[in-house]
Amino acid sequence: MELPDFDTLKRLAVAEPERLDELLQQEIEGLIDRVSPQQQMRLRGLQFRIDCQRQLAKNNMDSCIRIAAMMHDSFYSMRCEMVQLNNPDYVEPLPEYKENNILYFSDYYRKKK
Repeated sequence: MELPDFDTLKRLAVAEPERLDELLQQEIEGLIDRVSPQQQMRLRGLQFRIDCQRQLAKNNMDSCIRIAAMMHDSFYSMRCEMVQLNNPDYVEPLPEYKENNILYFSDYYRKKK
């Protein structure tokens, strides 16, 4: 299926978000249907997780950030596995996550001066 042009997608996002979501679901299903049954199970599981994050998000930007964090976590896990394969004695330190870890631009500008 050919996607509509950008302007049409933009108009749908503003005027008819339900139709845009339908189009998204059609594209996702079309993609998943083209892969092997084993990959379909994994992709449906991943899509479920993505849909859950979208529902939990407060707005579109929050949704984007949540999904980007999922990708980051996945790549970090993959990196740890690759390092472990190359050097079994190496232990990757876990990253420190702090609740409400906020960076303030004013701190950056003060340090810069």
